[in-house]
Amino acid sequence: MNFPAKSPAWGPGSGELIHGAAGGVGTFAVQLAHWRGARVTGTASAANIDFVRSLGADEVIDYRAERFEDVVRDVDVVFDTVGGQTLERSWGVLRPGGRLVTVAASGERTTDERIRAAYFIVEPSRTQLAEIARLIERGALRPVVGAVFPLAEARQAYQHKPSHGKVVLRVADDGGAA
Repeated sequence: MNFPAKSPAWGPGSGELIHGAAGGVGTFAVQLAHWRGARVTGTASAANIDFVRSLGADEVIDYRAERFEDVVRDVDVVFDTVGGQTLERSWGVLRPGGRLVTVAASGERTTDERIRAAYFIVEPSRTQLAEIARLIERGALRPVVGAVFPLAEARQAYQHKPSHGKVVLRVADDGGAA
């Protein structure tokens, strides 16, 4: 995977806080950070604490029971999938020079003076997709399916919010033929 080579973030020994660690994006973020050797702290509901630990998190904070900023200090990276107040409060737990990455749309309105905006369009990379496939084959990365819907129920699938993982559309019912 192509993470910044000279950054102390994303590598062995880095401290990373991942918000929404049980969600569709968070489950991959936790596993990839763990695979890279980071010390991973995730936020999740109490019902998902053991699940997030099973993905490789070293510590999981029940965001309903305690404020993450009372527990976490001086992390190298905050990866935010929640936005809003969670994003705003995350600046205080970064070490000097740390990085905050958000995939939440509300992050575009953040006014913190440390912001260096970097907007991008995601483009598929054959090399990265092949690496992800290898990680899945080796068991180092586990896709988490939260729910499966038939293609005819795509609208319901889009509206469904699983407790963790991704929603999958089943295209064929005839044993796998598409």
